[in-house]
Amino acid sequence: MRHLTSGIKVLLVAGLFFGVACNQGPKQVRTVFAVEGMHCDACSTSIVTTLEKVEGVDAVSADHQAGMAEATYRPRTVEIDTLKAEIEKLGYTIIGMETTPVES
Repeated sequence: MRHLTSGIKVLLVAGLFFGVACNQGPKQVRTVFAVEGMHCDACSTSIVTTLEKVEGVDAVSADHQAGMAEATYRPRTVEIDTLKAEIEKLGYTIIGMETTPVES
């Protein structure tokens, strides 16, 4: 029984360590998307409106003239592939992306 209790304690400590180690990434990141197919203000607005509804997204901007959209989000809550898919569902093509951590 004593060995079982010690074993459980070791597993709990290991689990806590692993949980902390997994959460070491940035709390917030910013991705700039190069977007093909935006032609007007309504295009920019549709991307902003769509991404703002995604849980974990904190800020969004889009500029049809520059062909760029930018999202600041929490990668522990939402994945970049989800954001990319949401933009592509609107009929636009992502031709490039660059992600950087946001300094706290």
